[in-house]
Amino acid sequence: MTYPVNAPISQNFGDNPTAGIRPGSPDYWIIQQFGNYQPDGHTGIDFSCPVGTEVSAVASGRVLHSGWMAGTYADNPWWVAPGFAGICMVIDHGTFIGIYGHLSRNIVPKGAWVNEGDAIALSGNTGGSTGPHLHFEVLPDGYNLNARFYGRVNPLPYLGSASIGPAGDIKKTTEPEEDDMTPEDRRMLKAVYDAIFNGGTSMPEGKPLKDLIHDNFTTVKASLGRVETNTKKEA
Repeated sequence: MTYPVNAPISQNFGDNPTAGIRPGSPDYWIIQQFGNYQPDGHTGIDFSCPVGTEVSAVASGRVLHSGWMAGTYADNPWWVAPGFAGICMVIDHGTFIGIYGHLSRNIVPKGAWVNEGDAIALSGNTGGSTGPHLHFEVLPDGYNLNARFYGRVNPLPYLGSASIGPAGDIKKTTEPEEDDMTPEDRRMLKAVYDAIFNGGTSMPEGKPLKDLIHDNFTTVKASLGRVETNTKKEA
């Protein structure tokens, strides 16, 4: 196996659980923004890398999904967060399913076979992302979506024997896919994150934090509504 990107881990599996966050907590904006989507903690691992970094298949397998994950949880059998995951890829790697999220562009289409180390996508900052990174999840054979972490397990043991090597050759290209989160949506999301964790250096002057959170929540909900509307029109 190989690592999906040659980059440091910025958030580990199980980090930042949301179950105990209550109104008045400094982290309550996470619930307001995204809902209680990770009660036990982070469902994958994040790799910190610039937008456009080549993402490799960690093992050989068949592509089950390639593109923006729209719809609802009921519309995909892996419970990949609609809208929040942004442009993503789901690959059946045989003994597990790999989920690659917040991409900027997918290189291979649904149904394609990829070999270990092949370049499959470019990392990005799409969906509910607070900064450029690759989010990677593992659903093992026999997964139970109603179990802890929605059936996800720590990817690190799967990657434990992996070596970080050059990505495979790009064998197929597609046109870049469009992110339905607008620059204004992303600015607001980053401002809220910065206000909580970095002292608010990028928060608009004179804007109370509670108003900023409310505005950001409203704009992101509108963005997800546009994604759903566009998906219905395409169907």
